Amino acid sequence: MIKRIILVTLILCFALPCFAKKNQEEDIITPMTQLEKRQFQTRDYASSDKAFVMKAILNALQDDGYIVYNANPLLGFIYGVKDFDTSDSDIDISKEFGLTKTRLNLNGIKVATIEVTANVTEYGSTMKVRINFRRKLLNTYGNAQFIDDVDDKEFYEDFYKKVDQALFLQKQKV
Repeated sequence: MIKRIILVTLILCFALPCFAKKNQEEDIITPMTQLEKRQFQTRDYASSDKAFVMKAILNALQDDGYIVYNANPLLGFIYGVKDFDTSDSDIDISKEFGLTKTRLNLNGIKVATIEVTANVTEYGSTMKVRINFRRKLLNTYGNAQFIDDVDDKEFYEDFYKKVDQALFLQKQKV
């Protein structure tokens, strides 16, 4: 009887690692492909009026605090910038940058910037819009300390909700 218990125990000791869940594979973070980014950066709108869609994007950007520096209706291109003063205690930038202002200031960051480009392209009776946001952290001298693309799907979804609202408001005025 004791030999059986020992035998079963030994078998279980050798077999358990085979059934153990491998946590190592779960910890691996694979980088997002450009195609995956493009999927949440792009939205189709049922409109054949490029100027109408571009105006909605401009309104959404301006409502969100962006300064639009360039808009070319022929190319369907929009470029704008939103600046944040990291020393201003009334502004919360943790959503956009994932860091507190205290942490940014400790690292010598005085200005945080988000740049946006929009591309509006006609596809028959629809408009394809692709938006790209890029973050920059600038030091006291205006030199970039950190630059990266915003790859947060929710960030883009929130912005496209604002564009949807702007389109709705524009349709009400027509």
